[in-house]
Amino acid sequence: MKRKLFSSLFAGLLFLGIGFFASSCSDNNDDIIETKWDIQDYEVRASDWSWNPAFERWESVQRMDIDEFIYERGAVIGYVFLGTQNQDEVQTQLPYTRRAYVDDGTFFTETLGYEYSFLTNKVTFYIEPADGIQDPVARVGYVFRLVLIW
Repeated sequence: MKRKLFSSLFAGLLFLGIGFFASSCSDNNDDIIETKWDIQDYEVRASDWSWNPAFERWESVQRMDIDEFIYERGAVIGYVFLGTQNQDEVQTQLPYTRRAYVDDGTFFTETLGYEYSFLTNKVTFYIEPADGIQDPVARVGYVFRLVLIW
């Protein structure tokens, strides 16, 4: 008799556990949050760069649409387009560091990057030479892309 009672109790608990498990795996999509994104492109002309002596780099400050939620809980991914559009153009993620050969046989290194703030709604694109020398030839035009995901 005890064995039969134990088997019935075990079977009841098993079915009850399966019932709880099955109800927790419902098709209710209320818990799913849709991912959103925004793509913002920026064209920075050679004349848009200004030298920042405090950071020893060229900067271009642009308006950016971002709010605190995206800043705190989302992601901002920056890219720069290199090459000629519809010919040899590539898109590469920032920061981008390149080493270039100079006609006098020397090399220099510079980094392209960005910083942003939701407090000011601005993004600062920069060209930072490794040696900190203010080289006006570094001021060339670039097209940047920011992808905001939240």
